[in-house]
Formats: sequence, structure tokens, C-alpha cells
Amino acid sequence: MPKPILISISPNTQADDVLLAVKTIFQPWAWGRGQAQIQLINQLKTRLKQPYAWLINGARNGLFLALKALNLNSTDQVLCQAFTCVAVPNAIRWAGAQPVFVDTNKTDFNLNLSDLKLKITSHAKALIIQHTFGQPDDLTAIKAICRQHRLILIEDCAHALGAKYQMKPVGSFGDITVLSFGRDKIISSVFGGAVLAQNQSLAKKLESQFSRLAYPSAWWIFKQLFHPIIFSLIVPTYYTLGLGKVLIFLLRQLRLISLPVTLTEKQGQVSYPPQKLPQALAVLALNQLNKLDRFNRHRRQIAQYYSRRLFLPPIHKEAIYLRFPILVKDPDELIKLAKKKQILLGNWYCPVIAPAGVDLAWQSYQPGSCPNAENLSQKVINLPTHPRMTLTDANRVISVINNYYFFHDRNQTDY
Repeated sequence: MPKPILISISPNTQADDVLLAVKTIFQPWAWGRGQAQIQLINQLKTRLKQPYAWLINGARNGLFLALKALNLNSTDQVLCQAFTCVAVPNAIRWAGAQPVFVDTNKTDFNLNLSDLKLKITSHAKALIIQHTFGQPDDLTAIKAICRQHRLILIEDCAHALGAKYQMKPVGSFGDITVLSFGRDKIISSVFGGAVLAQNQSLAKKLESQFSRLAYPSAWWIFKQLFHPIIFSLIVPTYYTLGLGKVLIFLLRQLRLISLPVTLTEKQGQVSYPPQKLPQALAVLALNQLNKLDRFNRHRRQIAQYYSRRLFLPPIHKEAIYLRFPILVKDPDELIKLAKKKQILLGNWYCPVIAPAGVDLAWQSYQPGSCPNAENLSQKVINLPTHPRMTLTDANRVISVINNYYFFHDRNQTDY
């Protein structure tokens, strides 16, 4: 049986992460507070050149608390790009403001500056940018627009920890930066994230938000520590008579693993209330942060290989490529073709506010308002670049894509 290639199922987890989770799970007295939290905060502040930082149980909650610190009201607007996860507009709505969706460029998945300028009103208070797939936004132009209109700039670096813009780290340009340590992000503690800030005034407001938070329950912490352990067993058997899929189903029914996005979140409700990131998960995140540069060199190598072998434009020289996006005429057919070869590809972001089932009306998204983003969402496929990928694995992915192109006119893609 060929090795399963899975883009989203515990992709960063290596043997040392599993052993660390096993060790930590048997030390429940050390789950709450400890030195790993301090080390993680200090390393993040140093890397991103930010003087203030806090750890949180999820990036969506970090974004929510960052927006709450701005004292927004129901007439205030926060600009964010379409072609995104529901976590972003949800955080805006939870903070009491209105999301305003900005279109993307045609092919690079990031913010379209012309559309941004058109959608800024006197009610606009902040702008969230997301450096999609680890490709940096045009930060020089964006910062100038924010200064002109007095917008707070929030860098959502869930895809981009370690990327650079003009040789400076992405995440060091905004007034506020939000990081994700989710299960399929740049580094992982299964759930978790961080918020960083540049100036003392914002830091005082953020500290007021974070100081009120409690730690998660021991049961919740146990589930997250259990995740890398059990998925180290599930991944090799994922396509073996469907055994891995059955295990995931049973564990979800038993509530032993948590969904990354729940049904209630798709409907705009809070599923995981804001809480502090406990020491137990900070240990996992810190271990992965210590491997970040190696991880990202690997991601760039795999992305460059895809680019060269698929005859696509050269990769962005300062991007890191959490996933490598391509555009095809029929993404669903390519996903099905790949599954037959035991390859699970991704479809971030389909639909235009993902995942499927999001209440677009509640999010105030008007169909047709972001045509480039809508077009991208109908054609995008993500190829895996994660640390477990080898060049041999990448060749298997490329072979599937070439077989797909054999039956489709390649000129129908947007590349």
C-alpha cells in the first residue's frame, strides 16, 4: 500500500512531538502554568520584533480579543478580505462591529488594493490582512492606506509565521498581530495562538482583556494532548480499508477529538470561549517553534519543486507556502482523482467564506461583491508542503495533477 499523503490531518506532527505529548499527558500537575509559556512568549516577541505578547487558546479568540480592545460598536466597520475562513468575520461580529469584505487580486489570493480603497468609509476602524498561504501582502501600500484613513492594521499571520516582506518578518508591521497554532498551521499545539502588539496604549487594552481569562478544563487539555498521539496511529491507516476514517468518526462521537470549525461557528456562534493557552500546549507549540526555520525551508523547497515541475510562475521569494495553491477547472474532480491514489488535497478556501455551510447572510457578505475571490474559490486546490512531505511524495501529487490535465485543457486554468 502506498503511503497516505494527507494535507490537513496532523501534518506537522513528528515523532518528537508525539513523545512530548505522551510525556506531558502523564504530568497533569504541570498543565496550567510554567516556563514553556514564558519561553514561547519571549521567542515570539523576539522573532516578530513586538514588545507585547499574550497566549490564547485559539487564533479566532485572539482576533476577537484584539478587536474588543478597540472598543468597537455596531456602526463601526472592520475591513477583511474575502477568500477567508469564517473565523475572521465571526471575530468581527462577536466584537460588535460589521465586517466589510474586500476583493482579492486575480491570482495571488491577497488583498486587492483598488477594491480596498473603494470600500473604506468614515465608519471603518480597522483592517485585517491575512498573507494567504504564507504569501506576504503589499505591506508598504497597505500601511500607507491605513495611515491615510487612520485604520488599525491587524496582521493575521495564521498562514505566515516565518514569512518576510522586504527582509523583515511578516507580523512585525501591524499594530496588532495574531498567530495560530492550530492543527494544520505553520506550527501546531492542536489548538492555540498568540496576540502581539506594537504600542503601549493598545497593550494596556489587550492586557485588560487577557487578564480576565481562565485556563481551560483538564479534560479539554487532555483531548488536545491526546490528538497528536492518536493521529500518529490514524494517519498510516487512513486509507487502509477506511480504518483511519472510522477511528476519526468514532473519536468524534466520543468527543475525544475536537472539530477545528464546528456547526455552531458556521452559524456565527461561539464554540470555544476565549481562554489562556495552558502550559501543556505551550510545551507543544514551543517544540514546534524551535523547528520553524527548518519547517519553512522544507515548505519552500516543496513549493519550488511544484512550481518547476508544473510549469507555474516562480514562487514568491519571501513566502513560506503553508500550502501551495493552484487553480484548476474542476477542483472536485481533481480531489476525487487524488483520493484514488491515497492523496488528500485541500480546498482552502471554498466557498468564498469557508467552510461549506457558513451563513453568508449573517456575515453580511453580498454575492458578487468580490468577483475575483469568488472565482478563486471555485477553482482553487491546495497541494501539501508540510514537514512529512518528501520529493517522492510531491512527485506522486504531480503525477495525479498531470493525469488530470491529460483529460482537461490546461489553458482553461487561470495560471
